[in-house]
Amino acid sequence: MTDKIFSMPVRVNDFIANTVNLNNEELGVYWRLLCFAWENKAMLCNDKSEIYEICKSGNGKSKRVVDKILKKFFVLNDENCYVQKAQQDEWERVTNLHEIRSIAGKKGAEATNLIQQTDGKGVGKKPPLTLTLTPTLINNKILYSEEFEKFWTNDGRSIKSDTFKQWKKLGKEEKADLKKKWELYKEQNTNEKGKFFKACERFLAKRIFDEISVVDKVVNFDPLARIKGYVSFVKKGQRIPTISDDMVDIMLREGLITKEEHARW
Repeated sequence: MTDKIFSMPVRVNDFIANTVNLNNEELGVYWRLLCFAWENKAMLCNDKSEIYEICKSGNGKSKRVVDKILKKFFVLNDENCYVQKAQQDEWERVTNLHEIRSIAGKKGAEATNLIQQTDGKGVGKKPPLTLTLTPTLINNKILYSEEFEKFWTNDGRSIKSDTFKQWKKLGKEEKADLKKKWELYKEQNTNEKGKFFKACERFLAKRIFDEISVVDKVVNFDPLARIKGYVSFVKKGQRIPTISDDMVDIMLREGLITKEEHARW
């Protein structure tokens, strides 16, 4: 696995939604930390002085901004390093893809070398295709299940291989009516201004389908279901990266938390 992936993928819709309440200084700090983390396998060392140096934070005010961003978006992993969960998942996806392509490239080179071998007279001798090329194609092709193929539709945003990876983690009951839930979720989050739904692999990984219920074959979507799942964290004052200030405002508006709990947040 490589230690360097120079291009950092960003899910633009998610990034905008998660940073909508940040001012320009906070946004700059967050982006700088994401970039530096990506250069280190999507991790930041648990050393505040070094992180302050990365962000050029020389006074108390700017250090407090860094502390706020770390607390809001990053958590400590098993290696005692700061990670942003979505970025960590993306790093693993990209490095796995890089490794698969690297293996495919090596096999392709081996096949080419065999084809270019001569019989000692300077004449190229092409080996039987069944001995070299066919295994290469089989080894690098993902075989999707028939059940998954019935579920999958290319919406121009989701990645099929990543979606299949998440699909395989689900049980039979969880997959019931999943296609209907996915189609309704996309419909509910699409308008004339564009598509605002998450990619299918994230729809499955974050279990957004749990927010959608099926009654008598009619699919109903509760837009507050996901927010309700985080109410207990806000009541306890436990900050996690997935809870945005907008979500807390909605909790107050819907009567899910008190004004005092909102003020403490």
